[in-house]
Amino acid sequence: MNSKPLAKPGRNEACPCGSGRKYKHCCAEPAAAPAGEAGLQQLLETARYHAYQRRDFAAAEQCYREVLALKPNHAEALAGVGQGLCWRQRLAEGKRYLARAAKALLRQADKTDGRALLGFAEQMQIWGDMELALQLARAAAKAMPDNASAHYGVAVCLQRLQRTDAAIAALERVLKLVPHDSGSHILLAILEFDNKQYDAASQRLERVVAAETEPKQLARACLELSKVYDKQKRYAEAFAMFARAGELQRQLPENLALDAGYIFKKIALFKQGYSDALLKRWTPEQLADGLPAPVFLIGFLRSGTTLTEQVLAAHPQVLTSDENHLLEELSAELAAIAGISDDTPAALARIGIAQARQLRAYYWQRVAEEFGPEALRKCFVNKVALNSIETGLISCLFPDAKILFALRDPRDVCLSCAMQSFAASPATVNLLSWQGVAEQYAAVMDLWLSLRDRIAPAWLELRYEDVVNDFEASFRRVFDLLGVNWRPEVARFHERAAGRYVATPSFAAVSQPLYNSALARWRPYQEYFVEVMPHLARFIDAFGY
Repeated sequence: MNSKPLAKPGRNEACPCGSGRKYKHCCAEPAAAPAGEAGLQQLLETARYHAYQRRDFAAAEQCYREVLALKPNHAEALAGVGQGLCWRQRLAEGKRYLARAAKALLRQADKTDGRALLGFAEQMQIWGDMELALQLARAAAKAMPDNASAHYGVAVCLQRLQRTDAAIAALERVLKLVPHDSGSHILLAILEFDNKQYDAASQRLERVVAAETEPKQLARACLELSKVYDKQKRYAEAFAMFARAGELQRQLPENLALDAGYIFKKIALFKQGYSDALLKRWTPEQLADGLPAPVFLIGFLRSGTTLTEQVLAAHPQVLTSDENHLLEELSAELAAIAGISDDTPAALARIGIAQARQLRAYYWQRVAEEFGPEALRKCFVNKVALNSIETGLISCLFPDAKILFALRDPRDVCLSCAMQSFAASPATVNLLSWQGVAEQYAAVMDLWLSLRDRIAPAWLELRYEDVVNDFEASFRRVFDLLGVNWRPEVARFHERAAGRYVATPSFAAVSQPLYNSALARWRPYQEYFVEVMPHLARFIDAFGY
């Protein structure tokens, strides 16, 4: 082996790492920054290099922090630190930096390029601050009055904040600039639907479906049209339209690349791997570490988890999460500690009690980083429907936990999933077909039934139908489980939700008082359930439907 060090390549030569890029654009260390304004610019260039070329957000964040030491209100540096923190899942702190960056940009909006304002507005949408995203988008539209994308950005923010009339006005401005833009017509039809203007919405969407050739936009239009047809009681057309939307979505590259069997393999592994001994490996007394008892709100998608979360969030002693990746990160940390990947039960069996305490502390550390220290002082409810299959992990590490499991008539769940758009993932790809929805529902609920009577945490099944028919009695049971007193104001949860950003597909529904029109929605589609009833019949009986 030759121990002589290799000569340093020239900055314009191929990088020795094998990336195929020039050395100066890959692994070359940026030059040390000179002092003064030139030094500040060099720091910014170095930060951009780390962020955009190396995707090293920690290194970029350090450079941006050095800029802030020189200029504490530098908008790009504030945004860079915020982005780095958010990408590393330190959301609570990251969002504070992003908010400071947005306010700094808005103070000098008349001197800022409109495209930069719009780009940052889109970033604020990603991280969930719709109010500041709206202000930035409006500033961009003011700077670029003839830019359709800027006005569309305003409309999207207004729609997510449930300011329907203002969103419609913004879209009308877009369509004056680009009259045939499919995305704008689809969003306008969604707003017309929200205003119960079903005829206008269906006519608009039918025009899009007739003219659109781009598969993703066409799928979106078909799906929204199915919802309108449902309201118009055109049930056969509604079924045909959401089936067409699902088929179009299944053919998109991002869905073709997914393993549709992933979720079933994982469930099978969990069902086999979680023994009674593992589910109750440690008692709360053995794990006693002074940490709070966590609460998990789970259930199959479209079963009422968002409604439940909004009611709980209206209680002053409760803090709820929106969708998050805390248990995914906990599973990854467990795999690293145990040295076992892709087999959570085996990893849990390998660790000892000291490592279990370490993982519990890690979970609460991440909760505080994402939701602030207040989450450790209140009753913190982690709401992620897809965590339904992680009941075994919860039971082993958090025997002191409380689990709320949202239930709804399996037929209504399947119909609602088929008419809903989900981000592409291994956990949602099966929901793009009628058969796939039923098969995944059966697999998830079978796992729950196999575990629920063997797990250590206390649990409660909350039926959506019971909530609608007897709200107070249902939620008194919930708050008893959580150990907090009943508060009558939680019945006004919709007032709190109105005008707020809710990051799930149910955001419009939870800003309204409870209604019973979503009960037994499946009945007009009864003929279509014949083919999937073999998957659902057991659960219809088991849950009393």
